[in-house]
Amino acid sequence: MLVLILLCLLMGGLFIQLIQKAFFRKSKSNIEQLWKELEKEDWFRKLIEDPKVKDWIDSDKERGLLNDPYYVRKIIDKEVHRDCFITYVLEKAN
Repeated sequence: MLVLILLCLLMGGLFIQLIQKAFFRKSKSNIEQLWKELEKEDWFRKLIEDPKVKDWIDSDKERGLLNDPYYVRKIIDKEVHRDCFITYVLEKAN
């Protein structure tokens, strides 16, 4: 009986892991699409003309705010978030 319970727990864990892998793979492609959309924005192209800012943004895509699809969508859609992001980037890069 105990072996059956442990086997069920193990199978449940494997099932959850498969779902997570599928979800994170989908999230990764989603963030790349958002980055492409962000790069089409005029304000963003002006912002990355500065090499320091471009380097900082590239590193931020790996482990910062630009790695979060929800945040990237907000800075594309909402002017308030965009202005805060621009201010933040300019302060950090310089």
